[in-house]
Amino acid sequence: MTATTNNAANNANTTSTKAEYFNLNIKGLGYLSNIRIIETLNGGFLSVVINALSGPTDSPTYVRFDATVAGKEATDLISRCQKAVDEDQKVLLGFTLSNLTSDIFTLNKGDHAGEQRVSLKARLIKVDWIKIGQAMVYKAEKTETPAPQNAGAKSNYASNSF
Repeated sequence: MTATTNNAANNANTTSTKAEYFNLNIKGLGYLSNIRIIETLNGGFLSVVINALSGPTDSPTYVRFDATVAGKEATDLISRCQKAVDEDQKVLLGFTLSNLTSDIFTLNKGDHAGEQRVSLKARLIKVDWIKIGQAMVYKAEKTETPAPQNAGAKSNYASNSF
């Protein structure tokens, strides 16, 4: 999207381009695994696998996300989990993902060789908390949002209102 401004101070029309985005974020909790640094020509970045829990709590299903870690805070927190993941400890975290994309790949080995699967890719942008085993090792500070104020008056709406 572009934003157009009219600069009256110097009587010139100025057009500035500012990128604007629609954000689709995914909040959830899941198990962290496969922490690795991916080296590129422009440097490296941290990549992880998150097996997110979904469905009923007594029999959840897992949704796998291949995530690129974005931001210094998230990168620092995930790096601190490297030892626990390498030692095969259960690392559970609350997270926010963004920039979800999908990719289809074909299995090359094993009993299901030749079958196609979907890979979900995202950016890990926030870590809300981290548990290793049963111990809570990190919890983000809550930012207080003011509660909505109701005027106390009850409105009468139609039964089929939106």
